[in-house]
Amino acid sequence: MNYKFSNLLGSPYRGGNLLLVESDLLSAGGNRVLQTDLTESTGSALPFESLGQLRNLCVSPDGLLLLAIDTEGKALLINRKRQVLLHHFSFKGPVATANFSPDGQYIACAVQRLVQVWRTPGFQKSVAPMQLHRTYGQCHADVTALDWSQDSQWIAAASKDLSARVFSLNPIQDYIPPTLTGHRTVPVGVCWAGSTVASSAELAGEEVPALFTIGRDGAVFYWMYEGPAPSTDPQGQSQGYPHVPGKHRKRKAPDADPDQPAEATESATPEVAPKLTQQLLMMTAATAAAAWTKRRVQLECQMGVGRKATLLTSKGKPAPVAGSMQSSSRPHRGRWRLGAKHFCNQRGAKVTAVDYHRATGMLVVGFSNGIFDLFELPKFDNIHTLSVSRSAINAITFNAAGDWVALGCAALGQLLVWEWRSESYILKQQGHYYDIATSAFSPDGLNLATGADDSKVKIWNMQSGFCFVTFSEHSAPVTAVAFLPSGSVVVSASLDGTVRAFDLVRYRNFRTMTSPHPVQFVSLAVDPAGEVICAGSLDTFQVYVWSVRTGRMLDVLAGHEGPVAGLAFSPTQFLLASASWDKTVRTWDVFSGKGGVETLQHSHDVLALAYRPDGKLLASATLDGQIYLWDPQEAQLLGSIEGRRDLAGGRLSSDRRALGNSSSGQCFTSLAFSADGAFLLAGGSTKYVCMYDVEEKVMLRRFQISHNRSIDGVLDLLNSKNMTEAGPVDLIDDDADDLDDVLPPPPEGGPGTAENLPGTGSKRKAAIRSRAVTLSPTGQMWAAATTEGLLLYSLDQGLVFDPTDLTEDITPAAAYKALANRAFLRALLIALRLKDPEVVRQVMMAIPPSQVGSVAAGVPSASVPQVLSALASYLADSPHLEFLLSWLRDICIKHGRSLQNEKAAVIMPVIRSLQRVLSKTHEDLSAACDSNQYTLQYLCAAGRDSQAS
Repeated sequence: MNYKFSNLLGSPYRGGNLLLVESDLLSAGGNRVLQTDLTESTGSALPFESLGQLRNLCVSPDGLLLLAIDTEGKALLINRKRQVLLHHFSFKGPVATANFSPDGQYIACAVQRLVQVWRTPGFQKSVAPMQLHRTYGQCHADVTALDWSQDSQWIAAASKDLSARVFSLNPIQDYIPPTLTGHRTVPVGVCWAGSTVASSAELAGEEVPALFTIGRDGAVFYWMYEGPAPSTDPQGQSQGYPHVPGKHRKRKAPDADPDQPAEATESATPEVAPKLTQQLLMMTAATAAAAWTKRRVQLECQMGVGRKATLLTSKGKPAPVAGSMQSSSRPHRGRWRLGAKHFCNQRGAKVTAVDYHRATGMLVVGFSNGIFDLFELPKFDNIHTLSVSRSAINAITFNAAGDWVALGCAALGQLLVWEWRSESYILKQQGHYYDIATSAFSPDGLNLATGADDSKVKIWNMQSGFCFVTFSEHSAPVTAVAFLPSGSVVVSASLDGTVRAFDLVRYRNFRTMTSPHPVQFVSLAVDPAGEVICAGSLDTFQVYVWSVRTGRMLDVLAGHEGPVAGLAFSPTQFLLASASWDKTVRTWDVFSGKGGVETLQHSHDVLALAYRPDGKLLASATLDGQIYLWDPQEAQLLGSIEGRRDLAGGRLSSDRRALGNSSSGQCFTSLAFSADGAFLLAGGSTKYVCMYDVEEKVMLRRFQISHNRSIDGVLDLLNSKNMTEAGPVDLIDDDADDLDDVLPPPPEGGPGTAENLPGTGSKRKAAIRSRAVTLSPTGQMWAAATTEGLLLYSLDQGLVFDPTDLTEDITPAAAYKALANRAFLRALLIALRLKDPEVVRQVMMAIPPSQVGSVAAGVPSASVPQVLSALASYLADSPHLEFLLSWLRDICIKHGRSLQNEKAAVIMPVIRSLQRVLSKTHEDLSAACDSNQYTLQYLCAAGRDSQAS
């Protein structure tokens, strides 16, 4: 019962930016943050959920703080290392991009046309964790890109008004941000050059660029700065710009005689900067106004000639660059100009993503045709080009070293990490880019198969969370999948009229079963022996039976008058049950050839059915939201569950009636029994998955599968002002700008039923639903195929706590004290009574190997399943394999008889977990031994020879 969310599969990338932090790749999967460990090859989802589709992720320089922002500007501040949610915050508007400053003290956010700088909050709880430092409103359109200078004192911002601006972090008197114009399309990237590019330019004898801007048409502009040295205010804050390596110019002091020649001074020296600041502050207001008026006239003249960059200066303070600035003849003058133009066009494709690695001077550019180019700046040499997809690359980023490039393609749900030096993939994952329609666990619970509307079948590893094989032989949406009892074969049914069997050892489609006439299959079942496959059709209302070994059709079962929506074999008898839209459930004797046995009448269309593992109960779900429980042997109705009220929740934006007055679509479409048959899971076209007690026929718990308001049907109450005569305001596409490519969830019904009416379609929301629910044979996990992907819920062992067996002396300190006194059995018993996984682990690992046998013999029989469950979890990630196997061997030898008498519902999930872990460990060890067999033989022979000599 203590199930909680554990992972999200099937949607590794749904839009937004990517982050490579140390060895982790962070991406947005709907309204959750997905974290992929590239060294361990494992994927997980953070246990936090936003209220909207995540669009921006940014992490602090030390990698501790993670800021996740959704499409509406609501943010989550997370301690990434400990996976603890610290704060909720709202920016009061959509955020296009956000970045931490290099020193980690500030966060710059582009909120529509404003640039806001916030102070980075700490780890302590506070009423107002985010404090606004400054707001810049000089941009005339929405900001598209931001970048911090290396000293965290300057911010470069590019906006949709085809220009870029440079802002100072701290206020500078009379400073007006310079406007850099010249692009013909919207800039998608802006970045400071850095010292590496400056050094390369100096060695080549070229001008030193200060800033780069990249347009959507592939134009890359080099911006040069010519200005005075920086200065520092009396409080020590930077008032100018760091020095760009390059030639030094002679400048005169502000109070020097203009007739005297200027002396060559070192730029940005600590001794000169305070003096300059004091002298500039002593200038009168009249002198400052006159100087600024004269300079403005010069700027207006410059702006009227050609397509040069606009130049704006501050009184006594120049415009900034990355790294530093060159000195000028007068400290209050500086000049930005366009130094060079380069183009990186790819057959007319548009630039969709850009990232710049300042330490190496590498620029990576992603295009709308799935190609990315890697350039070396400032020479702009193309050193690498690769095509990774046919759709647009929506996100691209470097890692800290600059040798890995992470790319995200939202249209396909594709996530790649490419090492460009060795030209090899570090990670390559692709989810289903349409709704997942069905799922099934393997008999050992190690793997999970999914079928989706994109006509693909994927196999996922539950330990790593990765898809390790994809079968794309189907040409139409996949409607059902099932494993054979051996676990090495998966079978799928599709609307293309085929049932295919795939070999998970050789990864091939070894059998294809079809009907005499073209039909569409919507249901599938495999008998417990794995010899017969049955599939139900959508159009002919028949059930087709094939032999797995030969692929021949054995029989065609006719009798239904509507589509066959569900099939299930009895686990204990030779009976097949079929559910149909003709309001009946029929049982068939497939093996004897007698045809139909019983007909179970219902009052509404039957949508799903499931057998209890003991075969003595059959559950069926109907269109009116009812669940009926039948005795399949006697064909008697044992009871029913009223589920309409349990399903009620969530109003679609297109609904004309309120939730309380609407009764359409409230039904279950998928059922699954637990391993012991004690409870029943039911999911349907609603935001809830319900868990029922079979004996009492009451709801035990209701899981809300998503809180993502970007999906239709999550909210119970809608604002009536958003409903117009033309339909909901949110669904009317009145924005002609296609620059913001944030992928919404795929349209409901897949590619064939998406309505593209004028003014609608592109902003249509998918309705939330769970098309399939399935339980793991171990009972430790269940999965729901939802609109957002495949949600996994696992048992939370930390929530299991029984205080009735505790006394005042049962504490972790008592367990550690018993260990110190070498009372190993007492220490283990105390840890088992505490039921603290960490204490149990420390005690078991501290027991000497020589004492394992005696301690295992003293463990009470009631605690043996708990010890075995702990061993199963330790074997998955512990290097002490031999020590844990000795524990397992002694427990099985000492308590083998009591394990045989234990209830199957208690011990079988533990045994299956052990089998899964041991099988995985055996595969890893066998592969290592096979690859090193001759090396081991050589070492053994060499050892014998050395001993003989």
